Amino acid sequence: MIDLHLHSTSSDGLNTPSQLIDKALKLNLKAIALTDHDTIDGLGDFLSYGEKKDLIVIPGIEISIKHEPERELIDIHILGLNIDHKSTKLIKSIENQIRGRLEQKEAICNRLRNEFDYNISFEEVKAIAGGKVIGRPHIVEIMIKNNPDRIKGQSKKDLFKMISIGGVAFVDREIELNFEESIELIKSVGGVPILAHPGIYQVSNRVKFIEFCVEAGIEGIEIEYTYAKNRPFYETDKATWAQEFFPNYYRNIAEKYNLIKSGGSDYHGGIKGIKIGDANVPNEYLKSFI
Repeated sequence: MIDLHLHSTSSDGLNTPSQLIDKALKLNLKAIALTDHDTIDGLGDFLSYGEKKDLIVIPGIEISIKHEPERELIDIHILGLNIDHKSTKLIKSIENQIRGRLEQKEAICNRLRNEFDYNISFEEVKAIAGGKVIGRPHIVEIMIKNNPDRIKGQSKKDLFKMISIGGVAFVDREIELNFEESIELIKSVGGVPILAHPGIYQVSNRVKFIEFCVEAGIEGIEIEYTYAKNRPFYETDKATWAQEFFPNYYRNIAEKYNLIKSGGSDYHGGIKGIKIGDANVPNEYLKSFI
């Protein structure tokens, strides 16, 4: 088995790049890809450590796409697999992407404090992130830590919703790559653009959405994925249905449109009980990436 969707401490995962490799080796995986959110910071360590091991390591990234509801592009993510992480063009683009992410997260913290009376500051959020790319989990952690009375009766899921697209405290990014720009960037640095977890997106017509993605330049889609343990199906009565339905559904679409097949667990360090290799991605997919 392989796993082409993993996160490390360089973004919002709990394991270092080398720890991911050690875990994959214990599970006898053949290959893994590091795909941190909007950052390539962990890829140097990932590749240098991995080349000494009996494991294929693939450099990747997961890019958050500009929010464009008029085109049904709502919280869409694109994976770039087998990218040249030393590319000057990639480094510059990601620096801008990270700046946009930081400005957005600071604005969300300000809204929570000024409009919703939460005891929270961006400085505290940055501190717990520990130099990593700041994400919503870091904000939610401070919301819970500093506001025990304020959050009574609310689940962690409720707090995430509050600061996510459509939530009352959400702030959009002013600097962000759009769909086509992300695809072009990945291709320009030798990577393969993959539509991540297609089953989670709320679109009016799933087939037409994939057709739109293909026209925009997407070359592959994630087939195997941990739908039962990830939003929006986690802890709902549709969890089992999603896990049984979507992989076969998107496998058929991939074959119809001659798309590269990929898959991964979206492992962040054991959150929601997800383990490396949980998506059961077959080794045969490797031929598209190596």
